[in-house]
Amino acid sequence: MKGIAKAIKRTPHLMTSKVGMSKKSNDPEFDEYHRKFTSMESSIEKLLKDTKAYSENVNTMLQSGQQWSIHFANIFRPLSGEFDIAEKHPAAGNTLQNTDIYQATMEELKEALAPELELIQTKIYAPAKELQGILKQIRKTITKRDHKLTDFDRFTNSLTKLRDKKEKSLSDEKNLFKLEQEYEVASNEYEHYNNMLKTEMPQFMVLATQFIDPLFHSFYYMQLNIFYIMVEKLQGFADGKYTVPENTQQMLDEYHERLGESQEQVEGLGITKRITSTAKMMATARAGGGSTLGRANTSASTSTNVSGVSRSTSSFVKKPPPPPPSATTAAPPPYSPAPSSLATATKRAPPPPPPLKPKPKPAVQYVVALYDFQAQADGDLDFMTGDRIEIVERTPSQEDWWTGKLNGRQGVFPGNYVQEA
Repeated sequence: MKGIAKAIKRTPHLMTSKVGMSKKSNDPEFDEYHRKFTSMESSIEKLLKDTKAYSENVNTMLQSGQQWSIHFANIFRPLSGEFDIAEKHPAAGNTLQNTDIYQATMEELKEALAPELELIQTKIYAPAKELQGILKQIRKTITKRDHKLTDFDRFTNSLTKLRDKKEKSLSDEKNLFKLEQEYEVASNEYEHYNNMLKTEMPQFMVLATQFIDPLFHSFYYMQLNIFYIMVEKLQGFADGKYTVPENTQQMLDEYHERLGESQEQVEGLGITKRITSTAKMMATARAGGGSTLGRANTSASTSTNVSGVSRSTSSFVKKPPPPPPSATTAAPPPYSPAPSSLATATKRAPPPPPPLKPKPKPAVQYVVALYDFQAQADGDLDFMTGDRIEIVERTPSQEDWWTGKLNGRQGVFPGNYVQEA
């Protein structure tokens, strides 16, 4: 409840400082350390994420290789009693014998790499996680410092406003005495946290660098050991069974040589082609003059019985077809276009729309330096008081880093060091 009450008291000052109605203090030296610290927090978070992903992906690769060997063995083992591939295709006998060996090799490889992956978890991920915990503690101290800065600015603004008041009442004098005491407490607390962070944050960053450096070397050698174990196991599987190609092109040449004409033969099988519909099959058969269905004699065959003796062996006589509709129906009148159609055909198309006007380019903004600023890191833009700086990118708040150009150089600079030109 105490923290909630303080947050409620700080809210009006935070709102007024955002819109520029209240003064807000800043320390450029601390801001630079804070920016580097934030970058370190982000890097540690990504390091933990990538380390975890590396271990999971190696496990996934081993599991996939093991399952691949199982599926490959099942493909070469059809149902019993159908046929024997080794007898029908002797060239595949070596492959049939090695599927079980490959499956066992992948299981051994998974067991051999389990300690190495566990070592990454204990020697890389766990220390980095511990460092992240320390960063979180420092982040809490930084948040505490920001709260004390807010209290310091709040009491400074209230005290200045009350001191500048020309006619003070008795209540104002009492409040002035109280504000002076609160201002002194807030000032001492803020200076304590601010000076402590400015003094110890650079020391911590040096120590953190010394802590991260051995982690990098350890992770490199752990990766190297994982690759060495994988190569050793797979090379042991291939010795005496296969000739390992020297390069990728040689492997492709051997593959196409062993493949032979198998691909063309498979593509020539009818079951591998697209299924033709029944309608297309019947149309093809009729176009060739054949028929797959027995038909009765047509009227043309029955009309040849001039002598009254039927040539057909059946007593059934098919009736003649009915006359076509054109014999009893009058022809439609000739088409004559309507008068409106000629007008429509000769009507001109509407004029094209006018071209779009080009958008005006935004005006170049400039600011004037109020103070001298010396570059504190790579990418900073230093300047002298009175320099005219071209704005490249800016944020709504002056308490932030802006990007600008000066004398052909581009870099970032504090927005509260300049004013509008």
